[in-house]
Amino acid sequence: MNKCKSSRLIVIGLLAFWACTANPPVPTYHVFRTTVPIQIDGRLDESAWAKVPLVGDLVTNVESTASFSRTQIKVLYDETFLYLSFRCEDENIWATLKHRDDHLWEEEAVEVFLQADPRQPDYIELEVNPLGTMLDIYLRDVRKPLHFESWNSEKLRWAVQVIGTVDGEAGDREWTCEIALPMEDIVTAPNLPPRTGDRWRLNLYRIEKKPLRYELAWSPTLKGDFHVPIRFGELVFSDQPVP
Repeated sequence: MNKCKSSRLIVIGLLAFWACTANPPVPTYHVFRTTVPIQIDGRLDESAWAKVPLVGDLVTNVESTASFSRTQIKVLYDETFLYLSFRCEDENIWATLKHRDDHLWEEEAVEVFLQADPRQPDYIELEVNPLGTMLDIYLRDVRKPLHFESWNSEKLRWAVQVIGTVDGEAGDREWTCEIALPMEDIVTAPNLPPRTGDRWRLNLYRIEKKPLRYELAWSPTLKGDFHVPIRFGELVFSDQPVP
């Protein structure tokens, strides 16, 4: 092989490597069906949670680098709800907002963005803070929500548990959260309940403010913005029950 051809191959290889690292593929999570409804109390002690895998580590949203604090997330479903659980390691748990639909992103919170049909621009955003406050939003397109107070999911359930205090002072251990999003609210889904092989887009986020500020994502959007549906990960449904 001559030197010019060899050099071109090296350059092509480097460009391919750069493109791959600059725009990492979105993650995929295979979600199992639970045959026993999850009790939404924030405790994460149901046997179903123990038997399903984590979605994967959250990384910094812009740089896609490892996080200082671990966040464990799992997803399940049944005919009535999509269930999500969060376990957030946190030595300085902090929040002050207590009213539904407050701007929770200004403090510490976990967030769920769900787009059931990528062919349609609609998606749902949920946020919960360590005080157990909920923000639920229905968006008709990127950053085009219905007025916050005009859409509240009537059957949405959520709960948190805190090991520590929610005052931003050091000495805390973790906080946990469970969410049950009613299937009936996921109006753009091609099938309800979802069928085996159905693929929905999902992203999962965590905002930390104390002692350091950082924004974490399951599938990093690589921008200072969570509202990037093309970068959402994928949920792949199976009618296989929890192992």
